[in-house]
Amino acid sequence: MVRMSERGARTWLIGILTAFVLLASVYAYVTPTLEAPDEIYHYDYIRSLVKTGRPPVLEVGGGRGFGHHAPLYYAYGALISFWVRENDLEEWPARHNPFFGYRFGDVGRDNKNLYLHPDDDAFGRSDTWLGIRVVRWASVILGAITVWVVYRVGRELFPDRPEMALGAAGLAAFIPEFLFISGAVNDDNGAALWGALALWAMMRILRKGPTLRRCVGLGLALGLGWLSKLTVVSLVLTAVLTLVIACYRSWRDLLRWALIVFGVAALLIAPWLVRQTVLYGDPTGTAREMTEWGLRERPVTLADLGPDLYWLRTSFWGRLGYNQIPLSGWIYTLLDIVSLLALLGLLRLVLRHSPFAIRNPQFAILIASVLFTAGPLIVRRFLRPMPNFGRYLFPVLPAIAVLLFAGLAAWLPRRYYRHLALGVTLAMLALGVAGLVCFLAPAYARPPVYDTATAPEPARRLDWVYLEAGRPLARLRGYDLDREAAEPGEKVRVTLYWEVLGETPTNYVLFAQLFGREGAKVGQRDTYPGLGHYPTSFWRTGQVIADAVPIPVNQDAAGPSRLRLDVGLYERETGKRLAVVDGTGHPVGTATAGWLKLASAGEVPPPPVFTDYRLGDAIALIGYDLEDSPDELHLTLHWACLAPLERDYTVFVHLIGPDGTLVAQADGPPVDGDYPTSLWAPGEIIADERIISAEGLPSGTYRLRVGMYLLETGERLPAFDGQGTRLPADAIPLTTLEVQP
Repeated sequence: MVRMSERGARTWLIGILTAFVLLASVYAYVTPTLEAPDEIYHYDYIRSLVKTGRPPVLEVGGGRGFGHHAPLYYAYGALISFWVRENDLEEWPARHNPFFGYRFGDVGRDNKNLYLHPDDDAFGRSDTWLGIRVVRWASVILGAITVWVVYRVGRELFPDRPEMALGAAGLAAFIPEFLFISGAVNDDNGAALWGALALWAMMRILRKGPTLRRCVGLGLALGLGWLSKLTVVSLVLTAVLTLVIACYRSWRDLLRWALIVFGVAALLIAPWLVRQTVLYGDPTGTAREMTEWGLRERPVTLADLGPDLYWLRTSFWGRLGYNQIPLSGWIYTLLDIVSLLALLGLLRLVLRHSPFAIRNPQFAILIASVLFTAGPLIVRRFLRPMPNFGRYLFPVLPAIAVLLFAGLAAWLPRRYYRHLALGVTLAMLALGVAGLVCFLAPAYARPPVYDTATAPEPARRLDWVYLEAGRPLARLRGYDLDREAAEPGEKVRVTLYWEVLGETPTNYVLFAQLFGREGAKVGQRDTYPGLGHYPTSFWRTGQVIADAVPIPVNQDAAGPSRLRLDVGLYERETGKRLAVVDGTGHPVGTATAGWLKLASAGEVPPPPVFTDYRLGDAIALIGYDLEDSPDELHLTLHWACLAPLERDYTVFVHLIGPDGTLVAQADGPPVDGDYPTSLWAPGEIIADERIISAEGLPSGTYRLRVGMYLLETGERLPAFDGQGTRLPADAIPLTTLEVQP
């Protein structure tokens, strides 16, 4: 077997680092300003350091902020961005998108933006844009160093097999969440770097033994990690275990080296802990955080453990933005399978008594570091209702990456390790690119905007003009539907074509509503246009905006039915709708834009009584259900659609008395007008309920006759029996009734 040369390994590593820097930089550029987790608070901390030279304070009653956070990462950001001019950060809270977080876990672009991003949120037009990007790109450098440390940790574990370290580095570098956070203003970047360096120091101590330089290095990494973020604190236990293993023959050596490691760390963090204790009453400041951020104590049960582990797992691989931009479910499933395969591979090494797994203390320390980091996160959920995010595991990213790759390699002969490293690196690179191209960038995309000459024509014309204080604001040219029929639980996508006639500083809310049987609302969307990405204050005269709005249909919506579609604009503060006129200037008295169909949620139960009648060539009466009471008859007709109908027919139900006269009737459109025959589809069974008054009927034999006719002309559909014989008066002789004295 030909070993990989050191030169070849360096070239490969440079390729990984170069690809990482390029891809993470694009993540940093594409992510809109302040759309990374808590970026407004992270950047505000940095600007406070630039202005005052001191960390901010999380004041009682002062609202949310990160004044209690450790300062090292922010000091780095301030050092990098101090030259950026006074920014417009204070304007951003007013740009908050009130509809942010709609269907938080869905893939797509529906209100994924926390803020509204105008055209001036761009290079050369916004100080905040520039300052954020400068710190983001500086954070990318921290991420690149972290990837390099992953490689170094792998080399400590596999000094003669660089392909193992390269595979681990390639795996870590292109995790979508790591790419995203590396391109964000976020203190997890500092925690990831110092945590990785601490693990590297531990690996060196275990492989080569403790020395003053190595122990001081470990102490520096732990102390500076603590000054970056509290998530690094879990590595203290791992460091203790490392020293115990390295000095198991001499307690005196253990105490000496431990004093150096933790003494150095303590010297670094002691001033900060004193400051925190004086200001907040505890060295972490989390009590003040709980108060100011409104994090309430609530009972957490074992039932929360499953969802919390799922959230921790998926957000480690990639839940972008404020965690509201997930990857597709099948990607998480595939990553779960690969992770399980790797874990089984590690178990296989142990069961086969592999020297790597059994006799290598570095292997145990890597596992311990993951357990000591993930364990407290899970326990914390039962102590305080604070969310866990996968990025909190980044301080032990080298351990996770090396162990996962080693577990996968356990299933292959050694000669295939290089191929595995290349395959894993390329697969993760593809995933990282997909996270950017298929999920992150589309989540913040604006709707298509045309000019009046190139705009597509809507399938359904309206030409409604919306007025703002009597002034034309926009013309709703019309709309398209992605389907003519929907089912309960589905989404109906309505594409509205807005032609901008005037400009406004006001952000009006777009509403789109669906109404079903008996006028019940069965679907509704309220959002700024463009699904939050292109509100009315961004509109410019002459634009035509194709605004696709998905409307979820309620799961319990009764069908089949006709659905009424209402659309319009209203003021968010008052709820007042904008006035609408048609193309001739006459007021439009309704918000109803059109109609579509709601299919049945399930099969109609078979009728108690079966029949065999047809009305024309398109409708059959296959049965009925009749329940009588002293004053009325409850009749349910079961119609079957045989072919499409172009006209809307009216059902007649006539009760004929003993003398042949009409004594009662229940005429009307099917399903009380909620499901006209023009919407019926072949194969459908429609249950049509009717109530016939029977109050005061004298005794005798009565006949029940049914059929259909056109309301405009009174012309009945031809009625036939099962043998094809046309029935008199085109009326189906349904049944006879005896009324007793």
